Amino acid sequence: MMCLQPISLPPRWLPLRLLLGGLIAAVVVLLSRHHEWNLQAPTSEFWLRCGSSLIVLALSLLVALCVGVFVGLRARHLGPRAERFIALLGRALACVPVVVLVWGFIGGWIGRLGWPVESLMPAQFPGSPDSHRLLLAHLLWEFLAPSLILALPLCGEMIHAFIMDGSSVVDLDFSLRARGVPRSSRLWLHHLRQLRPFLRVRLQSLCLIAPVYLIIIEDALHFMGWGEWLAQRLRAGDSPGIALGLVGCAAMISLLCTCLHLLRGRLQSAGRWVVTLAWQPWLLWALGILALLPSSLFAWIILWAAMLASGSAGWRQTWTQIAARLPIEASRMLGAPEPMIWRHHIALVQCRMLVAWIFALLAQTTLAIATACALLPRLIDALGTPLAQIYRPLAISSVQSAMQTLADPTALLQSGASIALAALCLSQVSRIVHPRLS
Repeated sequence: MMCLQPISLPPRWLPLRLLLGGLIAAVVVLLSRHHEWNLQAPTSEFWLRCGSSLIVLALSLLVALCVGVFVGLRARHLGPRAERFIALLGRALACVPVVVLVWGFIGGWIGRLGWPVESLMPAQFPGSPDSHRLLLAHLLWEFLAPSLILALPLCGEMIHAFIMDGSSVVDLDFSLRARGVPRSSRLWLHHLRQLRPFLRVRLQSLCLIAPVYLIIIEDALHFMGWGEWLAQRLRAGDSPGIALGLVGCAAMISLLCTCLHLLRGRLQSAGRWVVTLAWQPWLLWALGILALLPSSLFAWIILWAAMLASGSAGWRQTWTQIAARLPIEASRMLGAPEPMIWRHHIALVQCRMLVAWIFALLAQTTLAIATACALLPRLIDALGTPLAQIYRPLAISSVQSAMQTLADPTALLQSGASIALAALCLSQVSRIVHPRLS
């Protein structure tokens, strides 16, 4: 979802701002239910759950980084056409709803193939059945399954972002080739060194959306982590529990963004307040509010407003870069009046950017509705009949619906394919309409 819109440079002291934003969101959730101020102190079990989810998030981001760098560099080696095609595949993978990925994995692994989760482990273990190696294998697979599923959409985001960022940096191939630098060194050292700060920004942006994915994955796999704990609180409308979950998420992503500064590289931070507001997990905050609201059209307006806030800084930064390259000052020096300058140079570009923003926003909202329906099935009733029929197979909230999905995942796959195709088409239209100045 993050690659469907331009990404802005993060503000200074991003981890501290994220932690402060999580605290403010928790207070807002508590104020919405002022009669339920029985907030309990976080227990050791809650922090252990946060630690388990933090490990899953770190593993998924590491896998996404490695796969994105490898595939992106191989695509650059194959040529521009291959780069564009692989970037489109990465965007398509990022548009697949996470609930379809996780239940497709469960249905394929357990349902169609009939394999238990222990099938990745050795068939026999020496010693007693409760040997340390068996317990270690169970523990590794328990963390490996959610990490690999979460890594799928993140890999799509990173592949697309790596290729797009690679086309925006200075191309040193000609000068390095003239100096006799081997092609492998040009790709793996010089090109990757330029992209290192951009990779940090992309990974930090993924930290804002990955916890929302993790809630769905942990809830489906019954992983004893922060996401599974928060999913139960969201469905129950427990405002103190939701507030505590938001604080735990803020702590996790703050720690991850702090660790990502190990990817060194000079990149100027943004200082506007719009950037500070945009660099927050708005989708998670919106889900916390939606869990406390009745099913109505107003709930979906809040979700749309959250998507609007998350992309505001990126589009503002893009317009600033485009406006700096327009021949506005040259027209003024030639004596052109301001209405003519606006009509011939600014109005058309702004109109195209507005249309591109609307289509990108529709693509993001399409995927955000899928996430909300997977976690809060009661909200589907507020959608219209055609949309409700498309999103209803994503609401797997009971044992009966889970068994029905495992027995016949056709409805789930058709719904996921329709949503992914719609989001991909909308994002492609946004990319096509977006103005580009040579």
